[in-house]
Amino acid sequence: MLYLIVPAIAYIALVIVPIVMTARLSLYKTNGFTTPEWVGFDNYTRMVGDRAVRKALVNTLIWTAVTMTVPVAIGLVYAAVLNSPVLRGRAILRALIFLPSTMSLVTLGIMFSLVYNSSFGALNGALNKIGLGFLIQDWLGDPNLVLYSLVAVFAWQFSGLSMALFNAGIQQIPEELYEAAQLDGANNLQRFFYVTLPGVRQVLIVVIALTGILSLRSFDLVYVLTKGGPDNASALLGFLMYVQTFVNRNQGYGAAIAVFILFLSLAFAIVYVRRVATHKALDQ
Repeated sequence: MLYLIVPAIAYIALVIVPIVMTARLSLYKTNGFTTPEWVGFDNYTRMVGDRAVRKALVNTLIWTAVTMTVPVAIGLVYAAVLNSPVLRGRAILRALIFLPSTMSLVTLGIMFSLVYNSSFGALNGALNKIGLGFLIQDWLGDPNLVLYSLVAVFAWQFSGLSMALFNAGIQQIPEELYEAAQLDGANNLQRFFYVTLPGVRQVLIVVIALTGILSLRSFDLVYVLTKGGPDNASALLGFLMYVQTFVNRNQGYGAAIAVFILFLSLAFAIVYVRRVATHKALDQ
């Protein structure tokens, strides 16, 4: 038991204490310089009527739902295709797909600010060159498109990591199962749905959970590419927390938003744990 003391102390100091301090700060009104003023739950009731918070919550839910499905699905397809024995250069293709996962979101944000630029961006330029000029958009300036433009960047990055995790899971599936399915007349698509997909079910749960956690923590892309604009169309709760805490100097209100994000994360974790427990019970 003694070997658990140091990790327990570190966990309490680095996780539990900051959470408690943030929750305590959310009950005060302060800008970080003046004496904190006790306001109770006023910061939380203020959130209910705050249009910016409501918009950021909707954006965060959409962002989380899309990023928990699109990059996971793309990564699974990548892994299935790249495990085909007839495909040449699989190692190089895996490395190229995985490469964006090694880059920081800040780096990707700077890079895609040039790709998405409405005046000289590479995306609009490419569309114009290949005769698809009617598809040219203001990718970061259109309130109806901006959130999905950011999602595309996240998906491009995370699909590589997703592919690597699924690849490890697929390689653990016995080859005899594929051979038996082929003897039964199953085509490639049927082998994917009836052999590959059940074989990576546990990996799928892990990948979805990891994606969900990363989604709720997203901040970098929004900060670098859009600063939450236009008109809060791309503002996520994490970005709004930063703005209230460090830009507007409403540290108590920012702490309240942080606590709200924590409860959303806990709700996601509880659902995830229950799903895992249910799957294990069914497997037994």
